[in-house]
Amino acid sequence: MADAASRKRAQRLRQTRRERGDREMNVWVSHLVGSAIDEAVASGRYPSRQVAIAHALEATFVRKEPNTVT
Repeated sequence: MADAASRKRAQRLRQTRRERGDREMNVWVSHLVGSAIDEAVASGRYPSRQVAIAHALEATFVRKEPNTVT
């Protein structure tokens, strides 16, 4: 079980993320998706599962305007 100091650190981290506008969301993923994420992290493509998942979500749901020069 987590000790009091680690719980405090986790609370501060969550508060900091909330203040910058981040949202915590829990989702279930299939074994296939989980394995693919773990493989991408193990190969060094991403430093963590969190970064891999955030990148995939941003690539899918955040529309970016193309940089064009006219």
